[in-house]
Amino acid sequence: MKKVLFTFLVLVFLVPTLYAQRIIVNQNFENTGFGPDSLPPNWVKFSEDPVSGPGKEWAVRDSGTHYIGTNSLLVAQAHNSVRALTIPWSAGDPVANDWVFTDTFTVMAGDTLAFWMLLGSPEGFQPYLDTMQVWISLAQAPGAEISKLATIKSNDSAGVPLSTNVWTKHTFVLSSFAGQTICVAFRYYMNTSADGFWCNIDDVFIGNRSYVGINQIGTNLPKNYSLGQNYPNPFNPTTKIKFDLPRNSQVRLEVYNNLGQLVKVLHDGYTKAGYYETQFDGSGLSSGMYYYRLSTPEYVETKKMILVK
Repeated sequence: MKKVLFTFLVLVFLVPTLYAQRIIVNQNFENTGFGPDSLPPNWVKFSEDPVSGPGKEWAVRDSGTHYIGTNSLLVAQAHNSVRALTIPWSAGDPVANDWVFTDTFTVMAGDTLAFWMLLGSPEGFQPYLDTMQVWISLAQAPGAEISKLATIKSNDSAGVPLSTNVWTKHTFVLSSFAGQTICVAFRYYMNTSADGFWCNIDDVFIGNRSYVGINQIGTNLPKNYSLGQNYPNPFNPTTKIKFDLPRNSQVRLEVYNNLGQLVKVLHDGYTKAGYYETQFDGSGLSSGMYYYRLSTPEYVETKKMILVK
């Protein structure tokens, strides 16, 4: 067993990653500049309404930051970390029309856009509707957009409880734009004289892998790092993997084949302390031995699993 594991580790570092995934944007906003109303490098924003200025535009903010001109209880929120891309309803009066554009990139077949978003009034607040538009644009400026991917709406008081306004993952396939150089635009467009509350965006991914989520189990905190044995094992075609984080950390969970080639990245990002579980789907893989590895700055562990078809 030691010999097999040693051979695997050597292959991981020496064999080219034939299944390496194309990552264009993998932004959790934790390392974005800390100046007033900052954005990631090469991202730009435009305010198309008369209201602008610090505290009233798209910006990366710490969770808990209060907005200018709003209720003192309305503060920025992040998803799995400390910071997020946010905007308040006070961005415009009587209409908010604010854009933020990612850096430009050339699309390849198989690329997807995925992000987490929180918008709309939470429980305990007066119910206000929020909408956020997702666009594909040929340039980083309003008027250059070529396709609207979606208008995402929050829930209001019309028979839908506000408790459903929670962090939600949104995913869009970009293959129809293959070969084009584009950017993604987020547009907060609201009649704030009647509606509007906020919009928070986090964990933005653009690339060629399926965005695989992890689920936190309970609210207790473990004392030590741990990577559990997958279950079931052997499996066909899916299996579950659990891991424990005693403190907030940058975390990467990967799957390799027995040649040391990367097969799948199950999770890659800043993650809060807790007990977690994710699912690995081997539908497109052949039977055999696979290895999964959990990596943090303080802890690395690898285990094996067997796919039998």
